[in-house]
Amino acid sequence: MVLSWINYLSLIAGASSFIMLVIITTIVLKRSPTEKINWLFASSFFFLAISYVFLPLGAFVYSQSEPTAMLVLTKIYTLFLIIGLILLMLSSIAFNYGTHFAFRWEIIVPSLLVILTIGGLLFGLTNTSSNLWYSIKSGGGESADIQTSLFFMVIFYPICITMIVIIYIYFSRALKHTQDENIRFCLKYFLTGFSLSIASLIPNILSNVLASVWDNAQILNGIEFIFVGIGMLFMLLGFFVKSKKVDENLTTCD
Repeated sequence: MVLSWINYLSLIAGASSFIMLVIITTIVLKRSPTEKINWLFASSFFFLAISYVFLPLGAFVYSQSEPTAMLVLTKIYTLFLIIGLILLMLSSIAFNYGTHFAFRWEIIVPSLLVILTIGGLLFGLTNTSSNLWYSIKSGGGESADIQTSLFFMVIFYPICITMIVIIYIYFSRALKHTQDENIRFCLKYFLTGFSLSIASLIPNILSNVLASVWDNAQILNGIEFIFVGIGMLFMLLGFFVKSKKVDENLTTCD
């Protein structure tokens, strides 16, 4: 097995993202541990944190003769990432309308269907000679590289983009309507970090699309990990940096 600098970069990005997301989860829960919305918000960060545990591990268990372990870990990462995004989407809705609205069946049922659909595609599809009916497979060779099928991408990425748009719209709406300067300050950092993290989808998509025609397409995954790391850092800063417009005794995002 040959590990490239991208594999080590993914390990650093995964470990740092996990640590920052766990810190955010802890902060959110400590603020108001009895509030349902805080548990919902914290749960989204928790699932995202767990996903970034599985992200880099695949490369370090990869075997050219038996890549199954790497593929399973990558699929678990993808599923946990989707669950984290769904919980973050529900949190953004709850920030505006309350948890009672976010938990309505019209919202919960489609969310569960998304999880079941992605989970089914990830673990239900197997590789075939047609190179179509699979979700993620090994790129082969000595390096721990993966390939994503066009069939999976045309379902997975539109779902992700839809949730991302909803998250951005509702958190932006919360920023616009809140009068609390600390919450505004926190949301600004959060949205900045979220935007940078989401920007990582661009090199991620390109690396999958160009994998068959560009031998060094995996370089784009390195750019993806850098965007994610910087984005998570901005999110974390939002929970520590206070607005200068408010009294020093107030805490951010209370």
